[in-house]
Amino acid sequence: MPMPSGPNLNGLFGRQSGTTPGYSYSAANKNRAVIWEEKTLYDYLLNPKKYIPGTKMVFPGLKKPQDRADLIAYLKESTSQ
Repeated sequence: MPMPSGPNLNGLFGRQSGTTPGYSYSAANKNRAVIWEEKTLYDYLLNPKKYIPGTKMVFPGLKKPQDRADLIAYLKESTSQ
């Protein structure tokens, strides 16, 4: 069975970065201690490696503002508990 490429996103909004049990985060992600909300996700999704230098996230980011807004709206709906 393939390993997930990231942590479980259920309950994402309001959660602190680097805190999901069972996932091995980079020290950069743990130490950044950002609380995931619409604004922080909007900034992060533009360029994850710039927002959290040293992250192991391979996603390059979404340059178009509407693409980021659409993804955040989707995440907000699909990850609520």
